Order: sequence, then structure tokens, then C-alpha cells
Amino acid sequence: MPRPKIPVEDRLEIQELFAYYAWGLNTGDEAQVLSCFTEDASFEHQPQGIFHGHEQIKILLSHLWYDKPGWFIGRQHLACHFILTPLSEQEMHVKAYSTLVQYQVDYKRNFVFGLANWDNVLTKASGEWLFKSMRIHKWMGEDVPWVGDDCAKITAPTGPLTRKMES
Repeated sequence: MPRPKIPVEDRLEIQELFAYYAWGLNTGDEAQVLSCFTEDASFEHQPQGIFHGHEQIKILLSHLWYDKPGWFIGRQHLACHFILTPLSEQEMHVKAYSTLVQYQVDYKRNFVFGLANWDNVLTKASGEWLFKSMRIHKWMGEDVPWVGDDCAKITAPTGPLTRKMES
């Protein structure tokens, strides 16, 4: 199946939207984050749930930033490998990978906080691309994207490990 041809201008505007969102999210800039969403947007964030509209998204942001002091400062959400699929002239489905890295201020060290992928719908109804729905799928346990054969997966032991002792 041929990949859709997305105009370069739209592709760049969408990637820039992700950048504005990440900069706002990672620096505690509520106004910048909200400017990336339609007024009636939905935002699904595990494990907190689904938030509808700017007022509920503000509640999620407050929880992420302030309910665990020191937990969010120093994060960077890095988006890459965008797959854009037009849904109509005004809507685009966008999948992307996300790597969350963090500089832990208290311990002065860097680490990978997590991996995830985005499953979003964007709209250009207002003349600029905005998030209409955002779903962040955090990679936890065995719940990672995989469409290949299950024989590639490893089944780790779940019970106590035993080791044969040599005499």
C-alpha cells in the first residue's frame, strides 16, 4: 500500500506543534501547552485517565507538575518517527515515538525516564494544526507495539528461580 504524500509544509507544522507542546510541557508553561490543543480536545494519559477540554487538561498538568515536587523538572519529551495519515482535508492521524529523558536536579544525573508512543488526531479547522485528541501509550510490562509473530517474545519465569548446584 503506498504511503500518503503529505505536503512538506503540513509535515513541518505538525512536527513544530509537537515541539511547542514538549517545550511547554517540559518547562511548566500551561498557556503554551493549551495553545496546542483545540478547546474541546481529549487527552488520554496513563494512569490518570481521559481529560476533556482545556479546564480538565489544566487539572492533569497541575497533577503532573505539582503533586510530586521535583518529579517533573528536568524532563524532555523527544518525539520522532512521525507517521502521518490524512483522515480528511482538515484532519490528520499522527503516530510518533516518544523518549522521555530527565536530568534529576537533586541527584545531578541524567537518565531515561521512559518510552512511549503517541496516537493523536490533529485538526486544521482553525487554520493551524492543533491536537484534537492525544493518547499517550506508555510502554510498561509487555505492553509495547508489536505486530510480528509472538514467537519473538520472551516469556520470563514468574516463580522463584532455582539453580542446579554442581557437586
